[in-house]
Amino acid sequence: MDLFWKEGFAGAHLGKLVEASGLNRFSLYKEFGGKEGLFEEALRRYLESARGAYAEHLKRAPYGLDNIRSYFSALHYGPDYHGCFMINTLTEKHIVSEKAFNMAKRFSNEAERLYLKNLKAAQSLGEISEEADPRVLAKGLMAMDQGLAVYGITQSGESTKDQIVNLLLERLLVGGPHG
Repeated sequence: MDLFWKEGFAGAHLGKLVEASGLNRFSLYKEFGGKEGLFEEALRRYLESARGAYAEHLKRAPYGLDNIRSYFSALHYGPDYHGCFMINTLTEKHIVSEKAFNMAKRFSNEAERLYLKNLKAAQSLGEISEEADPRVLAKGLMAMDQGLAVYGITQSGESTKDQIVNLLLERLLVGGPHG
């Protein structure tokens, strides 16, 4: 998983995969059907872990803006951060298998639904305006989430990330055209 995560599908050549996995080529093909199957399994495992991270923050009762703030506050981009495996997969759409791309896309949609659930609760609690469209806001949060994953590759400053998150959440949820 780490090799695909760091190098992407295209960069993870078979020789590197054999070395990283400890499997010989025959075993790799027998067990996973080849590079694509191994990539799909690595992505599946990554997404299981990522679901836990989203659930830890966005599936807590009571639902609302505190969950969203908690999720974004927990994001950390250290000097060895190499992006989000799911986002990396989406950006390699034309070279990964359709199955892998669809796994990443479904996960992205799941995360957006978690944002939506929290936004609807926030709206019913009066945390955001009744005129706001929670579906549009959820899409905006997903775009922000994905954008921060890419931003974190080149910028590792936590204070800057927190300033960006606070500014964007304020504009998106409170002072923006929908709030």
